[in-house]
Amino acid sequence: MAYIYAISDIHGRYDLLKNVVDEWVRFENGDQLILVGDYIDGDCHGNSCLTLQYIYQLQVAYPQQVIVLQGNHEEWLLSFLEDRETYLDTHIDMSFSTLESFTGEDEMTSIYQRASAYHQDRFSIIEDMYHQCRELICQKHASVMNWLKHLPYYYENDHQIFVHAGIEVIDYQPELWKQVSTVNTYLMKYPASQGQFYKKVIAGHIGTHQVTHQSDFHQICCLGDFIYLDSSVITTQFLNVLQYDCQTCRYQGLIKKNQQWQTYDIAHFNK
Repeated sequence: MAYIYAISDIHGRYDLLKNVVDEWVRFENGDQLILVGDYIDGDCHGNSCLTLQYIYQLQVAYPQQVIVLQGNHEEWLLSFLEDRETYLDTHIDMSFSTLESFTGEDEMTSIYQRASAYHQDRFSIIEDMYHQCRELICQKHASVMNWLKHLPYYYENDHQIFVHAGIEVIDYQPELWKQVSTVNTYLMKYPASQGQFYKKVIAGHIGTHQVTHQSDFHQICCLGDFIYLDSSVITTQFLNVLQYDCQTCRYQGLIKKNQQWQTYDIAHFNK
């Protein structure tokens, strides 16, 4: 019996992701793992570099069973490294904590010392540090960054569409979603879609507490044929895991609390 496991918005929590894979995913039994974006830019508990390296190695080891999609945070990292405008309507500056996970603490200290030796004002120091970080990361992590650049925006099978944020839906012509969706739709769609569709659409990006308008709700939720996964891991310190039984076509949620795994039925909401 094979399962599909889907996880979104990991934000550097390599430890939580690895625990899910070790405890649940059985590649030898034909299980599939689908990751739907936002692997980097977390808090002090996370490590963006380790997370990307782990996911990269998983996909190299199981190329037909590990599907990795791009999220908006990956696009922002790529735009930074390529020193270009982002493809998205929204832009953020890269955090030095994320960059340090790729450079290492000692090298980041050296980067700062070199920049501050040549510049006096804060803006010039930061720009110089960014330049040095770009060069070092592209050189030190060339394979991972090249892989990241080629990640798809969505994955579709016979029953589901997996995407970071969402798709554009046209009433009465739902099959045209590929023609009308853009990179901003796939990576940044807001607000959350709801209602009927001809396949299940499984996405992250928006915390489920925002999707449901319930501040204390962080589990997986369903709005018609749209399923949302984002647990807001920086706040909650856990990842939502969607489990799909390929034989019975049943969806369940998995969550680890107090060191114990629990399964639960996915809550359905009507907005």
